[in-house]
This record gives sequence, structure tokens and C-alpha cells, in this order.
Amino acid sequence: TQTRRHSFLVSLLGIKHVVVAINKMDLKEYSQQVFEQIKQDYLEFSKQLDIPDIRFIPMSALDGDNVVNKSENMPWYTGDTLMTTLENIEIGKDLNLDDFRFPVQYVNRPNLNFRGFAGTVVSGQISKGDKVTALPSGKESTVRAIVNFEGELESTHAPLTTTLTLEDEIDISRGDMIVKSDNLPLQGNNFKTHLVWMSEEAMIPNKQYGFKFATKFVPGSISSVDHLIDVNTLQKIESVHLKLNEIAVGNIKLTQTVACDP
Repeated sequence: TQTRRHSFLVSLLGIKHVVVAINKMDLKEYSQQVFEQIKQDYLEFSKQLDIPDIRFIPMSALDGDNVVNKSENMPWYTGDTLMTTLENIEIGKDLNLDDFRFPVQYVNRPNLNFRGFAGTVVSGQISKGDKVTALPSGKESTVRAIVNFEGELESTHAPLTTTLTLEDEIDISRGDMIVKSDNLPLQGNNFKTHLVWMSEEAMIPNKQYGFKFATKFVPGSISSVDHLIDVNTLQKIESVHLKLNEIAVGNIKLTQTVACDP
């Protein structure tokens, strides 16, 4: 059940690569049949998830089999060890370089001649001269300079930390988001989403909670729960409450407008 729950969470978070480390093979006499059965069970379950790259490694962490070095006890396994796999998985291509999203973390004003907006580029890329829009105000400007600790840059991209300065004096503060003017995210204060409940105190519909969107903190409530999701079968379960470790689809209602992507 824990493996299924973790896999579902990984899928929701958009993680593209999963290593299923099938441990304690020594307790099953390093049986290939046992390994293949667990592998098939997992593949059947994961058909309903969005995980494009899944790799399986039979292991015995107790004896170090297939952790760093190849196991002599499982000559039937011809794949890589856990460490080799982790060190060589290519994740650079998974970055979203299309949708520029820059949540402002800090407004940097050391003197009257410099006003920079500092933060981490969470997706996309930006260059000097690009037209940008500040949300939620909707005011537009142009990128005058891109600055980091080494000096000025012509461009920057996710997941780098940087400071942007703009041609116009527009009001931007922590929690606002800078995006390209020709590529805007959704904006609203009422939306449906997956919810993963991680508090021992059960969720109460319409109770006031705090919601964090990147650098923005907004009060709001969970107005209703559509259904729970059984992590073993991924079937829908009717419910109006949400308890520790339960996953649901529900409706969020905030006191302010936020920018978000589906």
C-alpha cells in the first residue's frame, strides 16, 4: 500500500523517472520468478499513472547486492546497479522551457538607481528585451537586465536563481509572478485539484486554511470533496471528509486570485 501511495504521489508531482528497488531478495533466495512477479504487478498498477520511465532493480541492501556492485547471487539480472542508475538518469530534458514562470521572492533595492526582482525561474526561459506581465496586476513591461552574482546575463532559464530588472516602474512585490506577455497562466480563486492530506487532524470543509503558491501565501478553504481515491485500486470513493494520508479530488476557494497552470 505504501508503494502504491508513493507512486501515486510521484505521478501527481510530475516526476518522470521512477526506480522500483525490489529489496530483500536474499529472503526469497534471489528468485528471478519472484522479481518478475513483483515487476508485473507494479506495471499493471502503474498503467493508470503518468510515469513514463520506470526501472526495476532486484537488490539485497543487507549484502550490498546490486547497490553499488553487481550481484553474484543474481546473474540473471543484466541491468545497472542502483547507484549507476541514479548517477546516469538523464533529467535535463524533463524541464519545461516553454512556459516562463517567475515567482518573485524578494524585491532588491540597494539604492535609488536599482530595483530588481529576485527569485527562482520555476519553468521556461527569459531574455533581455522580452515583454513580460506582472500578475495579478496585469501590468506589462520589458526586461531591461538579467543579473546574478557573476554580473549581467543575456538570458536565463529554469531552474536558475536570478534577478530581473524592468524598463518601467510597476508595482511588484513578493508573491507576485512575472510571466511572458504572450504566454499567460490561468488565474482564479476557485478551482478543482487533487488533495493529499498530511495532517492528523481531519480536513473540515469550509474551514479557513493557509495555501502556499510558490512565494505567495493565501487564506482560503476546501469548499467540498468530490471523491476519495483508493490508492490500492485507484477507484473513486464517495466522501465529504479527508483524513491522514488520504488522497482526494476537491474544490479550493481562495480569498485572492492566484496564477496557476493545469
